Amino acid sequence: DRHEAVGELFDDFFLREELIGFLKEVHDLERLTGKLACGNINARDLLSIKNSVQILPKIKQRLSTCKTGLLIFLAQQTDPLEDVFELLHAAVAEEPPVSVKESGIIKDGYNPEIDKLRRASGEGKLWLADLEKRERDKTGIKSLKVGFNRVFGYYLEVSKSNIDSVPDYYIRKQTLVNGERYITPELKDMEAKVLGAEERLSSIEYDIFVSLRKEIAAECARIQKAAESIATLDVFISLGRVAAEYQYCRPILTDNGDLVIKDGRHPVVER
Repeated sequence: DRHEAVGELFDDFFLREELIGFLKEVHDLERLTGKLACGNINARDLLSIKNSVQILPKIKQRLSTCKTGLLIFLAQQTDPLEDVFELLHAAVAEEPPVSVKESGIIKDGYNPEIDKLRRASGEGKLWLADLEKRERDKTGIKSLKVGFNRVFGYYLEVSKSNIDSVPDYYIRKQTLVNGERYITPELKDMEAKVLGAEERLSSIEYDIFVSLRKEIAAECARIQKAAESIATLDVFISLGRVAAEYQYCRPILTDNGDLVIKDGRHPVVER
């Protein structure tokens, strides 16, 4: 049966190359499900699972057109995992961060609260970007800039040569070698809104990610079974491809116990 399967992949160049193209899109599902079962998976791993299972229906459909028993059996055994794909496709962003504690994991439109907080954070950041221009126009300090760090939050930075032009409502926050950093009540108020929205956003996204991870982990056995089918197909394809490239011939199997080799070639030594 195995030789029949390899033989079909040896003979049919287009079948072989099409399946090779599909397999290039499949990540290491065994390793990913191992991480998933241990709860040691991040959003990018979930994206890899999604992108892998997305190819399974194509592989299943193509194998169903084959002639040999084992390849047809693999088609029947391959679970397309369409429900797993649909869930991950709906929930996981296309370019999620590595850390599961950062925002940006969940796709827009999946959760109304996340969408609302993203709008609030985005509008706040636009306001902060516009603040720099407004304050430059008001004060006449062309080098004034809005900055941010995790210790002081948002601030207005003015070089030493322009300190005399700083208005009274600026509150000094930090002295630098080349200038001063200030805040205003308006700036602190917007900072609280932006940072509050981002903190809440990260928290909600993490909770949804944990729930999603648990839901996908419940399908580990199905994913592993699909991975086993893919691995078996990978072996058959590899043998068929190597046989075609190096012109190996298929052995004739008998039940008489004889081993007959004519014009034998050692595949390792020869290479």
